[in-house]
Amino acid sequence: MISQNSSLSNPIPLEKAGVMAISGERRGMPAPSQHIESTPVEFSGTGGEYFRIWIVNLLLILVTFGIYYPWAKVRKLKYFYNNTRIDDHAMEFHGEPKKMLRGTLIAGVLFSIYSVAADFSATAGVIALALLIAIAPVLFQASMRFRLANSSWRGMRMRFTAEGYREAYACVALPMVLVFLPGVLIGLLADGDPQSKAAAGNALATTVGAMFLLLAIVLPYFFWRIKRFQHNHYAWGPLKTEYRSPVLETYKVFGMTLLVGLIIAAAFVAVMFGMLPSQIGSTRSWSRNLAVLLSLFFPLFILFVVLINILPRAYFTAKMQNLLWSRTGNNHFRFKSELGVGKFIGLQFKNYFLILITFGLYWPFAVIATQRMKLEAVSLKTRVALDKLTDAARARENDAAGDMAADIFGFDVGM
Repeated sequence: MISQNSSLSNPIPLEKAGVMAISGERRGMPAPSQHIESTPVEFSGTGGEYFRIWIVNLLLILVTFGIYYPWAKVRKLKYFYNNTRIDDHAMEFHGEPKKMLRGTLIAGVLFSIYSVAADFSATAGVIALALLIAIAPVLFQASMRFRLANSSWRGMRMRFTAEGYREAYACVALPMVLVFLPGVLIGLLADGDPQSKAAAGNALATTVGAMFLLLAIVLPYFFWRIKRFQHNHYAWGPLKTEYRSPVLETYKVFGMTLLVGLIIAAAFVAVMFGMLPSQIGSTRSWSRNLAVLLSLFFPLFILFVVLINILPRAYFTAKMQNLLWSRTGNNHFRFKSELGVGKFIGLQFKNYFLILITFGLYWPFAVIATQRMKLEAVSLKTRVALDKLTDAARARENDAAGDMAADIFGFDVGM
């Protein structure tokens, strides 16, 4: 996650750089200076080491029918944390697989209940889905608490500081309703009698179409709400972070990503239609022309699928990482991400090609290469020397003890 900049000759207040003090000046914390120090994030993991972890995890998950998954995830997280260093201090993950197994089983039971209910009848499925949506924000917040409470740097645990569930419901439950409601309406219609189906069919099609359009319009907003919820509540010792980015910046990233995808699709369609006149005007037989068209179509279609899977996703990942982490911080420190879009896209093309020719065995090497580029594009900007900041934070750590209640469930999702 880091850029290798040294101290800035003309320091800009962190608030003007898009970050506002999280909780103001904290009593007992050193006052921030105008001098800004930059510390790069370093990643020392290797593809060979991770390959051994990955292949063992994969085999054990298969032979245990998935039960080993929490142990596999802990091994993976510990490896990535221990190889991520800031100021020559490694991150640490302290999660216990048994607690994560409990959380995984609870989540599995909830989704199984929904699946069985949906198979029984559409009405039962709707009731089960409503219960799932009602509990999802609680599980999401519990997972954030669990992940942060089991993460540490310089011997101090991190925290997720959200209190209550109002914000979690606002940014998680409502988009789930918009995502699932069209399917619910279709399912309820399918349970009706033929006459009611015919009468409601056209109205339902219009309603579902309008809802999908609405979902596409508001999706960036809810993505922004979720990320703001997460980045507003990270804490290390007494220091909390705050996310300062207007929703319009998120819409710009989504809009440009959509534009990249549309350009690829338009280019594919233009090339295909451009080939039609030459084949239609050919003196060859119709079957021969069709064979030629198909022989050209399939390679172009494969190229289209590769491009549409790599370019928009890589562009979105790079731009969104830079936006999220460069707008996260407080009066004492902030992050700066400078992940190059072109370099990241090039790496993804390389990864896809090597995964293809090795029949998937390059996958762990691709994961390491991707994580290294993402992590080492980030730097930590501080207004207080890290040793001094750590000593002051540790002295106040007991005043900001982490909420470990989430350990009851052991839920964990990627952040």
